[in-house]
Amino acid sequence: MAFGPIMRLKTSSGLNIELAPFTREEAELFVEGFQKASVTRFLGNDIAQTRETEQAWYDAIQQDKLARIWGIWVVEKHSRKLIGNTSIEKVEMNNMPRATTGIVITDKNYWGKGIATATHKARSLYAFERMRIVRLMSYIYDGNEPSLRALEKVGYNLHHRTRNEMYNQGEWLAVNVMECIHPLD
Repeated sequence: MAFGPIMRLKTSSGLNIELAPFTREEAELFVEGFQKASVTRFLGNDIAQTRETEQAWYDAIQQDKLARIWGIWVVEKHSRKLIGNTSIEKVEMNNMPRATTGIVITDKNYWGKGIATATHKARSLYAFERMRIVRLMSYIYDGNEPSLRALEKVGYNLHHRTRNEMYNQGEWLAVNVMECIHPLD
């Protein structure tokens, strides 16, 4: 895993965001969010995370040298707050270079503020221009309409839908597989 370069963004709501590296210790800041069912409901598992599991995740992602990951930092004056992360993973550099993208904002106080849309746009442009990726895929479970809309705003379209992909909180959820093709291709 390699961290992507620092990118500074402004959301539609006026928040200053920085996509930047974070340390193994800073990854522990995600634990509180990952202990809330409202945050983990759409992540493909409903297991509460601990300090140790976050550190193990951090150590594991460092093994993938093609992946790129960023912490999502809210910047206010001279302070920064880590509220989530975004990634480009499962990179395949074959005839049609492709990758899977993801995002999680673990601090619910920052949901609905345009952060996901701005982050998706910056991350996708980075993948297309710097990594020479042609096709990006992202997976959104039913019920996570804000994430679906954020992806659609930056050019992702429904590729296909798989029913009964995950059982969570007493119901089967379908997954919407979203796709974004490099606009120049």
